[in-house]
Amino acid sequence: MIIYPQETDDGLAEKLSLASSISYASAIVPCDTLEQNIIKTKISASLNDSDLYYVQSILVSSSWNKNDDIFDKQEVWAAKSTPEDKPTNLEHDENIIIGHITSNWPIDEDGNILQDSIASEDLPDKFHIVTGSVIYRAYSNPELKERAEKLISEIQAGKKYVSMECYFKGFDYGLINKTSGQYKILSRNNDTAYLTKYLRAYGGQGEHEDYKIGRVLRDITFSGKGFVDRPANPESIIFNKSIISDIVNKKNDNLEETGVLENKPTISADTENMIMSENIEKQVAEINEKLDSVSANCADQVAEAKATASELEQTNKQLEAAMNEKDEMLKKEKTKSEEISAELEALAKEHDDEKKKMEEEMKKAKSDLEEAVSTISEKEEALKAAQTQLEEANEVIAGYKMKEEEMARKDKAMKRKASLVEAGLEEDDASAAVEKFEALDDETFDAMAMMMKKKAAMKPVEEEKPKASEDEAEAALEEVEAEETIDLSVGNDESETESAEASVRNELVEFVSARLGKTSK
Repeated sequence: MIIYPQETDDGLAEKLSLASSISYASAIVPCDTLEQNIIKTKISASLNDSDLYYVQSILVSSSWNKNDDIFDKQEVWAAKSTPEDKPTNLEHDENIIIGHITSNWPIDEDGNILQDSIASEDLPDKFHIVTGSVIYRAYSNPELKERAEKLISEIQAGKKYVSMECYFKGFDYGLINKTSGQYKILSRNNDTAYLTKYLRAYGGQGEHEDYKIGRVLRDITFSGKGFVDRPANPESIIFNKSIISDIVNKKNDNLEETGVLENKPTISADTENMIMSENIEKQVAEINEKLDSVSANCADQVAEAKATASELEQTNKQLEAAMNEKDEMLKKEKTKSEEISAELEALAKEHDDEKKKMEEEMKKAKSDLEEAVSTISEKEEALKAAQTQLEEANEVIAGYKMKEEEMARKDKAMKRKASLVEAGLEEDDASAAVEKFEALDDETFDAMAMMMKKKAAMKPVEEEKPKASEDEAEAALEEVEAEETIDLSVGNDESETESAEASVRNELVEFVSARLGKTSK
């Protein structure tokens, strides 16, 4: 059977695990002949065999019983064939098997057999499953034989009843509106499992709010029956209603007050007191009868007997007074118990309301958290995408910058080469000079170009002069420097500046001397 979390929270898990079977008692009557031929053909051997004793009884009725267990007509109809060939026992003790079920058939309230072909929607609201069974009587063991014959004699005397046994795999809730009397079935699931604690089968009061609540058994399997001393099904019928009515009325005046048998009944203290009182009254009556027959010569004995009777009467009165006092006390205790139960139910309802409220708040908090986490995840994904785009853009920009720098470098080189060519150098020499002095800043390079232009301008075009010496080149540089100061610095530190100037000057002297000499050829 499925056990829902709410039922576990209500402390019902163990009860639900264990309570998957019930017993249900009905009246029983011995049978020698049957009017229905179809049934007679099924059990003819049982009627004729001397080692078997045949009995029949109603096993179960499609109804709401007094333990608030509901045998739905569709469920009973589906299980109508399951009792056959199942064992029978004494007082539901599986260690005392005394026979087995041989046949079963459904009948309506008038005793008419319901055919298997009947449509489910045509089933009467109330019908019964009748079973025929045999009791084993051919034992070689004297004790077992005596037990069987004693059971048979008790059945024949109308002192025994039969109690159904069944298993079930689940249940739903049957609800009756206490005001309107309307009946409906509510499915048992995770949302409705809180109702289980109100069922009488699991310690509840059988009521909740404005409804009487019962247990609708599902997926039933009838597993046998037991012969018991107390009846439990007031609607038990065995073909002829007058027969069963006579048995019930004569043998059990309190039949309407009985319910489902879960265990063998025990005699309560009140019942023992009642039996004792009845015995005392019986003893008084017997003594009074003896007094009428005692002769006059037994006057002393009569007086003693009367005194004894008087004492017994007094004892009986005291016992009755004590019983009345106990009844009053029980009534008060019952009232107090009902008040406590009402308070507990109110507290339970308040607890249920608080629990539902907390569950709703927890659900909302969980939903908000999940939404926040989802939003953060989306933003993180968007940020990652933006970072990827930014990195790609930076790579493109870096590429453009490199291209721009390369273009600027080439443009700068071309301009410098042009200025050197204009100053009189050949293109190859100009390219080599640009490459060699690429690190010079523009101002220094322009000064060098200007110096070369002036030097070139000082030489007549038509006259060929001999190759200039290094001394002449250095003199030319000094002459240019005298006219215009050239900043050859490449650093901020004075010593570094002087060293750089000296280095560049030497290189320029060597370069210009070499180039000027080459040009004059």
